[in-house]
Amino acid sequence: MTPSGEAMAEPDDSALPSAVRERIARYETRATRLEATLADYRRRQPMYRKVFAAMLVTAVACFGIGRLPGLWATISAIVICGGGYVMLLGRLWEVQADVTATRQEIANLRRGTTALRGR
Repeated sequence: MTPSGEAMAEPDDSALPSAVRERIARYETRATRLEATLADYRRRQPMYRKVFAAMLVTAVACFGIGRLPGLWATISAIVICGGGYVMLLGRLWEVQADVTATRQEIANLRRGTTALRGR
C-alpha cells in the first residue's frame, strides 16, 4: 500500500531469467510470512502490558500479607513480565530488520545488482 492508500502495482518480472523469478518468488513468500509474524507480535503487545500491570498490582497487594511475600511477588512480576515484554520488543526489532533485508534483496534482484549463487 502507498501512503495514500492505493495498492502498489506489482513489478513486471517477465523479462528476468527464470532463476531470478523463482528466487524473487521465494523471497516474496518469506517476506509475507515474516510480515504476518510481525503483525501477530504487534497484536500481542497490549496483552503483555495489561498482564504486567495486573501482576504488578497483585504483587503490591501481597505486601498486605507481609514484607517478604510482597517483595518477592513484586520482583517476580517485574522480572517475568518485564523480561517477556523486552524479549517481545527484541523479537519485533529482529523480524522488522529481516523483513527490511528481504525486501531490499528483492529490489536488488530486480535491479540485477545481486549475483546469483548456485544452490
